[in-house]
This record gives sequence, structure tokens and C-alpha cells, in this order.
Amino acid sequence: MRELQAGPRLRTAVLGAALVLMLLGLGTVDASAPDEPRYLQVAEEMRSGAHGLEGLVVLHLNGKVYTQKPPLYYWLAAALGAPFGHVNEFLGRLPSALAGLFCVFLTLRFGSRLFGSATGVLAAGLLLTVFEFGHLARRVQLDMLLAACELSALFCFWWVDRGLGRRRAWVALLHLALGLGVLTKGPVGFLVPVLAMVLFLAWERRLRDLGRAFPPWAFLLSLGPGLLWIAGATALAPPGFADDAVGTNLFGRFFQGTSHARPFYYFLYRFPLDFLPWALLWPGVFLVARRQIFSPDAGTDERSRRAWRFLLAVVGASLVFFSISSGKRGLYMVPAFPAAALLCADACVRGLSQRSTLPTLASVGAGLLALLALVVGIEAISAGLGRPLAPIASWQTMVPELSAPFLVAFGCASIGVACGSAVAWIVLLRNRAPLLAHAAVALVAVYGLELAVFSLLYPALDPIRSARPIAEAAARVTEAGRPIGLVGDRSMVGGLAYYSGHRVEPLKSAEDVEAFLGRGGRTFVLKRRKLGRVEAHTPVEIKASSRTGKRELIVVVPAGPS
Repeated sequence: MRELQAGPRLRTAVLGAALVLMLLGLGTVDASAPDEPRYLQVAEEMRSGAHGLEGLVVLHLNGKVYTQKPPLYYWLAAALGAPFGHVNEFLGRLPSALAGLFCVFLTLRFGSRLFGSATGVLAAGLLLTVFEFGHLARRVQLDMLLAACELSALFCFWWVDRGLGRRRAWVALLHLALGLGVLTKGPVGFLVPVLAMVLFLAWERRLRDLGRAFPPWAFLLSLGPGLLWIAGATALAPPGFADDAVGTNLFGRFFQGTSHARPFYYFLYRFPLDFLPWALLWPGVFLVARRQIFSPDAGTDERSRRAWRFLLAVVGASLVFFSISSGKRGLYMVPAFPAAALLCADACVRGLSQRSTLPTLASVGAGLLALLALVVGIEAISAGLGRPLAPIASWQTMVPELSAPFLVAFGCASIGVACGSAVAWIVLLRNRAPLLAHAAVALVAVYGLELAVFSLLYPALDPIRSARPIAEAAARVTEAGRPIGLVGDRSMVGGLAYYSGHRVEPLKSAEDVEAFLGRGGRTFVLKRRKLGRVEAHTPVEIKASSRTGKRELIVVVPAGPS
């Protein structure tokens, strides 16, 4: 197959689109529970210096030692917030956004090296328009930074394995990337990419070559920083830190499913859902692999087969590792997204280059997606105007609190994308344009919808997703230095602490409520249906209420004088 090329303008356009998608309105919506406010609060407590120099090594949440994650992301967020005196939503999300942008750039560069610049540009565009990828790149989320570290390590490994450049320098960069991955999310940042390298070399029957990328001195860069941090944190933290950080949060999650327990087949359906809309290309990837890449009669060069083996090993390593783990979340597969995008892009380029007409299924699928965007746009406008067409019960709860102008604007954008892409598709068909031009139309359409979701729909949904209203209401009736009592729902601790500026005391039992009152605590946050838990101890006065979806949160204080 003749290698297709993409010019520098097209490459710049893709990277520019990534920059806009990652950064436009990054701080305009509040932190979304449970992860974002918790991570923001950890970074803010580090930035504030509330726990002294020790707080740079031992993480804290709500004044207590936090053992869930390593410190790299929080270091970056705290450093960005230091000059401004606060880790706000924009600065807290910036490490994720920059990591996502770096993943798009490295995917473009890696794809250009493996298959040619056209495949590299298409792969970067596919990755950028995977909704889950863009969504996580705009959140305070460790997995996007982990994906950037793992992709960097795999990129460097390919250079080392292929003998490109100075081997010692690339080995050092490889292990530095692994070390940063460990500091981002623990041993998984080392184990998964190394498993991918082992699977690849085993597939090629070259396991003995693994030693070229793993000389003994390099482990100081890959394992040294993580071990140094855990040793320092264990020495500075109260007794039991190592048991919680390593025993409960590492081995407990993996072997016992102490958090997010799922069946072993979870990723067989979750991974395709999270890779939408481009998981729809996977049947084509399978056909191209079978007929062109690994068929002995296809005449495909060994360079391309080796690249496919490597990318399949990367995806397979994540699937195997996390399927074995008892604790599972969909976002664990994000580091495999660039490899999946590269496989889809090369399959598209190879498959379309061998055809003179567009597959009927592609046109039907594009038409259905355009119709879906049109229907969603009409429904969004109707809901924004207070007259939703579809009898969806959730609209009745959401619409009164939605920002109607944002919702109407999103609906108009969705209709515009649907109509514009349909017209462009028809024009290309009539003019017998190159088949890859249709892929460009699909990419631009999905990108437009994604941008509309992030910049218009998310702000419209913000009032029903944020802990800010209830936290600020609780802060207004709480004296400086006094805590806020949270009855049940421990996932709200981070949001209440971050937006109220007060320490939060989780109250699980009746004894906890009684003790809180005995210590002079007066402000409670709870769901309205749990009001009886406080009223059983003292008459209360409701000071504020805020609805989050179908649940109503209230702020109450004891009735009578303080």
C-alpha cells in the first residue's frame, strides 16, 4: 500500500483543535463529585501549607492523612495554584488537560512513525473525538496523566527496540516515564506498560531482547521515585500509613475488590462503550487485520505487522491486567485508547484505499448519527424552553434548575452539526471525493458535538451536579473555625470541604450526631429524607436546601439561640 501523507497544516489543525477542546471553558463548571472535589481539596491543602513541609510528602484530605493515591498530580495542581493563592477548578484540571493534549500529540507522532503521517493525523483525530477521552481530559482525574506517562514509556520502548537514536538516552526516558507513572497511580504505572512490552516480545519470540530496555541502573529512575516517596511518607505519617496505602488501597483493590468490585468480563462491554463512537470501527479493524495484516497472502510488509502486534499487545495488556483485578472502573482503560485509535486509523486508511466506493454501512451509520444529533438538538431546545417533547421523567426534575440559554444554545449547535455534516456528506458523494474525506467529515461532526457538550451542555447541567450551593449555604451559617457535620453520604466530604472552607465531620451513627452536638457543633448537611436522624437529638431549623438531581440536600441548625 502506498503510504499516504498529511501536510503540516493538517497536523497543526488537529493539534489546534485539541488545544481548543482541552482548554475552552475548562474552569467554567464546578467540580463534579465524587473524585474532582476530593482531589481539588487534597491539592488545596497541600498548596495552603496547612500541614507544613510534611504535607508535601504526606497527603491530607479534610485535615486527615489521605492514603488513596501517590502525590504527582497533587504536586502539579498545588504548584499551579501557588502563584494565585488557590487551586481553582481551572488550575486543578490543567494537568489533565495538558496530559490529554500531550497524548494527542504523541499519538500523531507515533502513528506517523509507524504508518505514515496520514494515519498519524487520523489517529490523533480519532483519539481526540472519543467522548470519554475528552471528558476525562477536562476533569481533575489522575488517569489522563497516567495515560500520558504510559504512552511516553511505550513510545520510548519502540525507539529502543528498533535501535533508533541513542539507546542510553531513550532507555533513561523510558524509565523516567515509568517512574512518573508510578508516582501518579502506583505500581500500575509500571506493571501495565511493562506487561505490554513483554507480550509484544513474546509474540515476536524475542523475549531475550527485553534486557536491552531494562538495564539494572534504569530501575533507579522507574522504581526509585515511588519507593522513595512511600518510604518518606511512611516515616512521616502516623502508624498504619503503609498498611492503608499499600495493603488496603493496592493489594486490597486488586485482589479483594475492596473498591469498585466488578465481574471479570466487565471490560468486554465497558471498553467498547467508553471508546464510542469509534468502537463502531472495530469490526473493520478485525477484517483488515485478518485480510491484510496477518494474512500470509496479503503481501503486507513486516514493519506494519510488527507495529500491529505492538499496538494489539498494548491493548491486550490493559484488558488482561484489569480483568484479573477485582476492582474495576471504565477509566482504567484510558491508557489503551491511543493504541486503539492507531489501530482504527490504520484500518481505515488501508480499508478505504482498497475501495472505489464508500461502504453502504458507513453511509447508513453516518445518517443515523446525524439523525440522532438532530433529535437531541430539538429535544434540548424544547427542554430549555420548558416544554420537553419526550416524556422523560428526569427532565421534570432537571429543567427547572438548568440554565435554559445554555441548553437552547446546545440544541442549536447540535442541529447545526447534524445538518452541516449531512450536506457535506452528500456533496462529497456527488463529487466522488476521496473516501478519506468522508472520514474527515465524520471527525469534524463528532468534534463539533463534543465541543458543544463541554462548552454548552455541561454549564447547563452544572446547577444539579455541583456541591457548591449547599457548601456555601452551610458556610454562611457556620462560625469560623467550626466544623460542618455531614450525616451519611461520605462521598460529599471533599466537595463540602473544598467549597465551604470548613472542616467536615462525617457522622455515621446516632452516637456520632450526639457527640457532634456535645462538642458544640451546630451545622448539619444531609438529605431531607434523613432529617429524622438529627431531629431525634434536637429540634432543628432548615436554613437552606439544594436539589441535586432527584435528591434534596438541606442545611439545618439546632432551633433556638446559639
